[in-house]
Amino acid sequence: MSRTSSLLPRARAVSVGALARLGLVLFSGISLACAAAAKPVDAGRADSAPAVDPRANVCADPRAAAPPFALVQRIFTDDCTTCHSGAGPMVSLSAGTSWANLVQQPPPAPESCGGVLVVPGRPESSYLYQKLSSPTPCYGMQMPIGEFTSNPLPDCVVAIVGAWIAEGAPGPAGDAGADGD
Repeated sequence: MSRTSSLLPRARAVSVGALARLGLVLFSGISLACAAAAKPVDAGRADSAPAVDPRANVCADPRAAAPPFALVQRIFTDDCTTCHSGAGPMVSLSAGTSWANLVQQPPPAPESCGGVLVVPGRPESSYLYQKLSSPTPCYGMQMPIGEFTSNPLPDCVVAIVGAWIAEGAPGPAGDAGADGD
C-alpha cells in the first residue's frame, strides 16, 4: 500500500467530520449565511470592494442566533411594510399587528393555494417562509418584490425568519396571548 492510499481513509474521515460540522453550522448558524450574504466576492475585479447588501446588517445582531420576535419585526419593518402596511388585501406586517396577522392565519385571496401563513414550529409548512425562500412559490413571485421583479432577501435574513418559525413563532414580548401561554 502506498503512502498516498494509506492517507485516503484518514482524509475521507476528516472531510466527513468537516462536512458534519458544516451541516450543523448551516442548520443552526445563521452567521455563516449572513457572512456570505454580507460579503459577496466580486470575481470581476480584484481591486473592487465587495458589494454589501445592507439588508444583511440585521444578521449581525448578536440575538440573531435565537431570534426574538423584535428582530423578526425589524425585518418586516425594514423590508416588507412598504407594501404590507394594511392597505389593500395584503397582510399588514406593521408593528403591533404583524404577529396576529401571520400566526395560524390563512393567506389572503387570491393567494388561496392553501396553507397557513405561519405554522409555529414548521417553517417548511409556512406560506410566509415559502414566499421568502422559494424562487417559485405556489402563487406569485418570491418576496420581497422590487420595482419589477423579485428582490430576494439575503439568505441570513430568510434564515432568521425560518428560525423564528422553527422556535414556535413566539410573539412580541409583553403580549400575553402571543406566546401561547
